Amino acid sequence: MSLAEMAPGALSAEAFFRPRAEAENASASRCPFHNRPTETFETWLETGLQCAAGKREFRLGRYHVARFQTGREYAAALADFRIQVAEHRKTGFLAIFDHNTACRDVEEELRLLGAALFDDDLTDDYDALISGKTLAHGIEVPCPVTGKDTIYEFFSVAFCKNAANPRDPLYDPSLGAPFTAVNTTSDAFAFARLVLDQAMRAWGRAPHEMVHDRDAVELLFRRCVVAWQNMSITTISNYSRVTVDPARGVHLSEDQKTWYAAHNDPVFAELAKCPHLHEMPVTYATRLCAKWSAVLFDGKEYVPSRDGQSGGVPVLEIDERELYQI
Repeated sequence: MSLAEMAPGALSAEAFFRPRAEAENASASRCPFHNRPTETFETWLETGLQCAAGKREFRLGRYHVARFQTGREYAAALADFRIQVAEHRKTGFLAIFDHNTACRDVEEELRLLGAALFDDDLTDDYDALISGKTLAHGIEVPCPVTGKDTIYEFFSVAFCKNAANPRDPLYDPSLGAPFTAVNTTSDAFAFARLVLDQAMRAWGRAPHEMVHDRDAVELLFRRCVVAWQNMSITTISNYSRVTVDPARGVHLSEDQKTWYAAHNDPVFAELAKCPHLHEMPVTYATRLCAKWSAVLFDGKEYVPSRDGQSGGVPVLEIDERELYQI
């Protein structure tokens, strides 16, 4: 189903890029560098950040941004983020690593970052952390959709300045930024917040307050899946456009049910590149909506899972020419 096939008045992906709260919340996610120049960060937000869903959360003021020099500072900022997630004030966390080192490549950035996290016991093996391990944070929060206390998994992923350099052995623009950072998100929770946003726009109440009208709630779910899918397609198109080497880009499958990347999402980092296949929202968001419906209308218990960030399947043999065709 495409947005064009929906009835008049249906939710559009375009509308999600013009959130009502944009003006009043714009300052909430601005650069935390206080007296330092902010041009690089602000320019990245406007022109460098290619993730459509991420842009939406920044514009809504729902991204917690902090800087850190030590693992202790990172842990404190993460603890603050956890509180704000539980209060439904934030959905994403960007922690910028202020290491003041001119790193030659991605690997050097990752080793500095891993050492900083190791120093405060955020990982017991930083070599494993930067070599394909996940760094997950389970946060219990009232579900925006069902209203029931639910544990959502948030995953931290390393962003590196040198990842945008085509000459770097670990070149991967989708993991690049003009700074070294840790980005922490939950695709499932972000999608749940989108569903809540649209429920409030449509009815002035959350989905769990609409249990008297299953048809209306499930129609909203279907429309939100389409919008979330379209935002993901936009993100993939954006990164494909700026990628120099197609083998290191992100690509959409012909049936739009899966996407390819040169890394395994959402592991923290990797020191070797291998194509991986991942689920698109049309698959995982539909599955999430089915779970929410079962909770709301069938009395089922919600079973926590990694919907949206379940990890990729390695594609060990893929011809580079195939990437041009995807």
